[in-house]
Amino acid sequence: MAQALQEAEEPDTPVRWAEIIGFIGGGLVFVGMVSLLYTWVDLEKLGQAVLLLTVAALAAGGGLFATGGRFRNRAALPPTRRRVGGTLFVIAALAVPTALTVALEPVNPTTAAALGLLYLALAVLAYTAAPTAVGLLVAGGTSLWALWTILAKFDLLDTDIRPYALSVVAVGLVWGVVSLRLPNPRTGLVMAAIFALGGAQIHLGDHPVLAYTLTAAIAVLSLVLYQWQRRWVFLVTGVLGITIAAPEAIWDWTDGAVSGALLMLIVGLVLLAASGVGIMLHRKTDKQPAQQAAEPPAGNAEGPAR
Repeated sequence: MAQALQEAEEPDTPVRWAEIIGFIGGGLVFVGMVSLLYTWVDLEKLGQAVLLLTVAALAAGGGLFATGGRFRNRAALPPTRRRVGGTLFVIAALAVPTALTVALEPVNPTTAAALGLLYLALAVLAYTAAPTAVGLLVAGGTSLWALWTILAKFDLLDTDIRPYALSVVAVGLVWGVVSLRLPNPRTGLVMAAIFALGGAQIHLGDHPVLAYTLTAAIAVLSLVLYQWQRRWVFLVTGVLGITIAAPEAIWDWTDGAVSGALLMLIVGLVLLAASGVGIMLHRKTDKQPAQQAAEPPAGNAEGPAR
């Protein structure tokens, strides 16, 4: 016990120094990137690309130093070092394809799609090396950018927004499934809900029926999933989706004849109803573990011994 306390109080352990150096390195990289903004326009494309690649190399090296290369045994990595290393890996993952984009400007649709996939691949690799909430959000953002570049390559964005909007909904659903097995499930599920609901609402201007139908479907799916896994993200997404979809449907069915005050009243009533459904589902999931705990074990079915 005394030895453990002495090690915990010792300030000069390698772990502490690694954390301190990692924080200093991350701060220097951030300051360097901000400083580049003031000298960026004075550099040629090659100079800009070299600077970005230098930033990527320094960030990747700092991430390796912070994590100690413990990619196979991430559970043994202290949280502080994981966060520092993950942030530095994310900076490197973004800097490399950005450098290539700068060097290849102007880029054609095929090259843009390839760079979009490179953004996604490196962001996923950075998150896998040191999982953090920031890394997961960056991976999600790059997935949308990669999707946009691929659809643009096949000329699916010129006349209709539906292919991209439906694809965003699909990406949100995929992230929702994947997030259940990630170290940051809450962040992933929130991101997935935003993607799914946002993708459904993209249709609102030109295709209102599709917008509120998809939104309602996502809400129902979320409430069903809440019965399976008791996560507040599912409940909030279900209540929010119903609250958004119902007034949109009423507005569309009445051709906008509903006044603002009446629509506000309807929204309030829908919100109260959705909240009531959410409370009922929450209570139901609370009762199930209590009932299972109250049931006697199967081995006690026999009567008392005589």
